[in-house]
Amino acid sequence: MNEFEELSDAIIDYQVKHHVNDTDLAFASHLSVEKVHAMKTGDGSFTPEEVNQLYDYMAANA
Repeated sequence: MNEFEELSDAIIDYQVKHHVNDTDLAFASHLSVEKVHAMKTGDGSFTPEEVNQLYDYMAANA
C-alpha cells in the first residue's frame, strides 16, 4: 500500500467512525474542502504540511 492509499484509507476510516463528511472534516481541521477531497481521491494538489495537519487533527480527535 502506498502513502496515498494509506492517507485515503485513514480519511475514510475517520469519516465513517465519526460520521463526518468532507465538509465537516475540512472545517474542523482548518483545511479547504477541496484539499480534503484531493487527499481522499489523490486527484489535486496538497502539500506534505497539509497532510500532516490533517493527520494531526485526526490523531488528536480519534
